[in-house]
Amino acid sequence: MYMCLLIINNVTRPIISNDIVLLRDNSFSKVKDYLRVLSSDKRDGEISKSYFYFIVDRLRRMELLIDNAIGFKAILPFTVNNKGISLKEGIMYITNDKQLIYFNYYDATYQCDRCSITTFSCVPSLKKIARELDVKIRSDIPGIAWYELLEDIQHYLLEASISLRVKISEIGKSFEAIKVGEYARDL
Repeated sequence: MYMCLLIINNVTRPIISNDIVLLRDNSFSKVKDYLRVLSSDKRDGEISKSYFYFIVDRLRRMELLIDNAIGFKAILPFTVNNKGISLKEGIMYITNDKQLIYFNYYDATYQCDRCSITTFSCVPSLKKIARELDVKIRSDIPGIAWYELLEDIQHYLLEASISLRVKISEIGKSFEAIKVGEYARDL
């Protein structure tokens, strides 16, 4: 029995970057609450203007929005432990036809054995990401196929990486101290 969370939104914001971004796992999990604002620069009547701009500010602090545009093609979550960085099984990916796919393997929202979205969202999203990134899907079981897809993407990312840039002023400081402002602990 596999569990996950899959959210798909149409993107209307401009996209100015084709980069893969690594985002702390706790921030990656919180971004799911901000996907509507990330996907669209238009404020609908469902949220107040101040809350909309509060979310925009958070997304800018996470460096997911640059000015008013999306600053990534894909996001992979990571954690830090005493042995280094560990990539987690999740992805936020913007497809070529401007769909934002958020997938978190460890969220308990859906269970594969009784999932209602497997045929109309899950499998097509999985296949779309695999096709666009030229990654082969080996399993017919959606939970295993997602895991394998994410594992392959992580492998290709690390193999293609030449460097990782961190500001020297951030060394030795906790994550909360790096992000200045009243929202630091929540990013």
